Amino acid sequence: MKGGLIFSTMMMLLVVVGCSKTDTVIVYRDVDPLLDSSATVTVGRVIDGDTFVVGFGNDSISVRILGIDAFEIKHDVRLDSQAVKAHISIDSAYALGQAGKRFADSLLNKQKVLIVRDYKESNFDSFSRLLRHVYFYDGAQSIDFASLMLKKGFAFVL
Repeated sequence: MKGGLIFSTMMMLLVVVGCSKTDTVIVYRDVDPLLDSSATVTVGRVIDGDTFVVGFGNDSISVRILGIDAFEIKHDVRLDSQAVKAHISIDSAYALGQAGKRFADSLLNKQKVLIVRDYKESNFDSFSRLLRHVYFYDGAQSIDFASLMLKKGFAFVL
């Protein structure tokens, strides 16, 4: 009996030690946002106006908000392209990117949000970010975050 217990314990340790962060998906409160059509999750960190990170125990995944393209938060070719598309200066596009990130941070950071899969879209983008519609809560009411970003002028329709 004692030998069986030691063997079982050793096997459990090998399984736990043998798994890396990329090998496992930790389910968030009986919901798997990677697979389920919708899930309520807590935002760990806002990256920019259309991307944030959600933590799952020791794992995390980036979520890209569907339907919008928020202005970039650093000077690069993408920001230049966005400025041309919006018919504004690069400096104005950069300022909108910074303001959009601050706005997203104020509403989403460390808050519970509802992420909803759109089955007409891929589950992940080319950067391995989860693609989802995102709703934040104002009391009991859920608000479409993408629509709000568009209304505020921090993003445009993708």
